[in-house]
Amino acid sequence: MSLTSLGEYLLFLVCLNLPLGDITSLRQVCRVLCDTTQTKGLWIRLLEQQVLLDDCIVPRYLKPYESLDAVALEALVRRVARLTHKRETGDLSPAKVWHLNALPQSITWLRLVSGSWLFVASSDNYCSKISCWNLSLVFQGRMEPLAEAFLPGRVKTGKLEVQESGVVLALGLGPESQSVHIITLRQASGCHVFSELCCIEGSSHVLMLCGDLVGCSVRHEAIVPHIVNWKDRRIHDILPPPGGLDVPGRRNVPHLMTIWNRYLVIVRVKTLELYTLPSGTGDPSVFKKLLNTHTIWEVVVCPSIPTPSSNVDIPPLRLITISPTGVELCIVEPDMLGLDDGFICPNFCLAQAPNYDDPLYHPLWYRLCIGEAGHQMLWVSPADDYDNIRIQPPHFIYSTVPLHSYGIEKAPRIAWSNGGPDQPALWALPVIDFDDALGFTVLGNCFGELAIYDHVGQRPSSCCGLAADFTDQESPAPPLLSTIPIDLSLPVWPLDDATQSELNDFARSQWPRDDLHLGPSWKTTWFARGSSYRLRDRWQGLPGDLAWILEHAYGFPGRVTFQAFKNHPNVETGIQYLLFRSGNRYFVFSADEEAEFRICPLSPTLDPRDAQLETYTRRTAIVEQHIYGCSFGREGLSRVERFRNRWVEQADRGGRPPTQLVRCWS
Repeated sequence: MSLTSLGEYLLFLVCLNLPLGDITSLRQVCRVLCDTTQTKGLWIRLLEQQVLLDDCIVPRYLKPYESLDAVALEALVRRVARLTHKRETGDLSPAKVWHLNALPQSITWLRLVSGSWLFVASSDNYCSKISCWNLSLVFQGRMEPLAEAFLPGRVKTGKLEVQESGVVLALGLGPESQSVHIITLRQASGCHVFSELCCIEGSSHVLMLCGDLVGCSVRHEAIVPHIVNWKDRRIHDILPPPGGLDVPGRRNVPHLMTIWNRYLVIVRVKTLELYTLPSGTGDPSVFKKLLNTHTIWEVVVCPSIPTPSSNVDIPPLRLITISPTGVELCIVEPDMLGLDDGFICPNFCLAQAPNYDDPLYHPLWYRLCIGEAGHQMLWVSPADDYDNIRIQPPHFIYSTVPLHSYGIEKAPRIAWSNGGPDQPALWALPVIDFDDALGFTVLGNCFGELAIYDHVGQRPSSCCGLAADFTDQESPAPPLLSTIPIDLSLPVWPLDDATQSELNDFARSQWPRDDLHLGPSWKTTWFARGSSYRLRDRWQGLPGDLAWILEHAYGFPGRVTFQAFKNHPNVETGIQYLLFRSGNRYFVFSADEEAEFRICPLSPTLDPRDAQLETYTRRTAIVEQHIYGCSFGREGLSRVERFRNRWVEQADRGGRPPTQLVRCWS
């Protein structure tokens, strides 16, 4: 009896029990078997079988099966199976790299959405823009953005959410234009355009987007967490917890905000603060509970997964963190809210950090992020994971997010390097996102380099469009964002060969002096020969400089304005002290053996002697800064005939990076 005489149903059952490769072989036998292996019902059943396997990940944004054709379903099943196999073998090296057109501005934020869309924000001192690529077109060879628009300030932070009315982006601008722009991507007149839904003036540093609510941490230059309803533009204050905000650990911007169990949760370096949710009447959020945690340097929120608990209707809050120990899972169960204030939330170590005792490089992991499906996480490491640690070019590390709070097993870690001088520099303050279901990783950096890494291959464009097209909306498009560059007119620092007059004019125009009554030892002659402030060019907010460290490692965003400086009593030490303002706070900085930031109390009578030593909230940023500096220098000095400077390459493609950076190694 021939195989074709079994009938369609029996052939269907046979195919369900065959490996995918055998189904392909069976398809080539005859027309009957070919038709059977291409039925939509077969691939729906095979996909459902994949869902039942714990080690297979299916996109959460998947459209109903009925709306997908057999070709897309088959491509998805094959891709998910292939990606699972690569994870099991510990090999996630890319099968294909798609180099998008490098941008002339530094990339500061990006998001990969629904396996089909890539949003990227880039900016410099002259312009700021938001761009979008359609991955299906990219995989077919179109490297140009699908849509671009310009903004009146540099994008520092951002959140994205796909809502019923379309995709919503909340972009925090600053410090030159402190505002939050709520924008969307729409189809209009046969093309894709960026439209503005709302502009929230005075607020910045976005930490949360949930429906109508945007969580921000800066208001009119002051670090004051608050909530804004972007639809009715109502601002909801968050009343400070006991002790106020002017205390260590609270005067910095928080790591993030999230909503859990009818509470607004603010995650800080050693605590979780729980508040009531904003009401529709505009009442402020009220402090309810403080939970202690292990030290948190970076954090992401896991998707809610039901676990056995005393209250099964409310899943626990699960946070993945980078701490001094390594990568940890912090769990908050609903019944913990009634425990004493001294209670510390339980942490489970998922990955022990390399045992490297050099404080310069501790910790060695950074840029933690979680996939859209919530099953995989990744971070960046510049070190071997062995007892004998050696610093090397950074690489990606992937691991599995535990599904339960009990019986946690340490999942194997998979490392791979994007390697090679033709690839975007992973050491250049990267911004990263990835799709853990389809196997795409996106990398951008401060040089404007941008690439998509496909870990699977096998016609990736066939798996694009699995989610509903959120740009196809019936309502009219809101006002369009500008498609013409908006001149930011940010100040450009004087070059080393500037005249004394040019230097002094810059100081007077860019460093407005407040009415401070300081002692005679404090000076304001910034560029006087023989008695000037020597580190003045390290405060531009450029990658890895002192203003960048203040924002990213200490949690104080804002433009630095100099107030005064003085020399150490023992002039031979060469130590100088700087008094400066960022936002509404004053700081004292000293470049001793280890640079120290001290913060002055909020007082009408400022006395720098009362300044308190400030500590890191994101220690991992210091490692990023050192890796960037060392790698930039190593690349610049590695060639005998010609030094390489990627800032020069950015300038050659139309960018305008600061001249000081272009001159390095040139």
